[in-house]
Amino acid sequence: MEQTPIAPFDLPEAQPFFLEGSKTGFLFFHGFTSTPQSVREVAHQVHATSGATVYCPLLAGHGETPAVLAKTGQADWVASAEAALETLWSRCTQVIVGGLSLGATLSLNLAARFPEKIHGVVSINGSTGLYRPEVVAPLYETKGTSFIAGIGSDIAEPGMTEVCYDRIPQITLKERFLLTNATGALLPLIRQPILIQQSRRDNVVDPKNAPRIATSVGSSEIHLLWLERSYHVATLDYDRRLIADRISEFLSQSKFGHFGTQTPA
Repeated sequence: MEQTPIAPFDLPEAQPFFLEGSKTGFLFFHGFTSTPQSVREVAHQVHATSGATVYCPLLAGHGETPAVLAKTGQADWVASAEAALETLWSRCTQVIVGGLSLGATLSLNLAARFPEKIHGVVSINGSTGLYRPEVVAPLYETKGTSFIAGIGSDIAEPGMTEVCYDRIPQITLKERFLLTNATGALLPLIRQPILIQQSRRDNVVDPKNAPRIATSVGSSEIHLLWLERSYHVATLDYDRRLIADRISEFLSQSKFGHFGTQTPA
């Protein structure tokens, strides 16, 4: 009997995962319309190299259908990130948050708002509200299609593919716009050590976001690494091993302090 192929979002690599390790925790978020598949290889390498506990959750509305994503917004994605933070923080004595694209935006957002629980932040091609006019103008159109073409698999290396939606609900673009711009305004509140990794050629997020983050945060320890060989989904691209190595070094070498008064029970 012929077996029914497994749907992409049902594949094991697209599921959230938790890698037990030390009391240092690394919370790693995937990007908009994507799944943990996009960061899985980097996450496993960080876990193997640093020994950290690594948690990669699935954000609300993701890993199902574009129609499901259309029923969510920035408050739901933030709630997913906050719940994941609570899960990891209850197990670890220090937590570093990081992510790809919108996952990086969420990481920056959390670091600004929860300094007592987050000791460092990693941004990989993160968006903080820098958009071209031709991208913003359609957000205010009241007529037209309910979905637009997807933005996934912006990858330079041949044969590498991101498990993500092929369509984006138009309504969610305003939500993403709100979250990225709000997070950009929060950047001065970030005091933790920060590692910023940005592709020179990024066809989704303006690379100018990287220097904007570096010059806007209030951190005294700032690392900026330009990725010369990868496009937007850098965690699946030529530089993915470099990304993992730099994150592992960041986890082991940075001087993480407590930026608040609250400590785990």
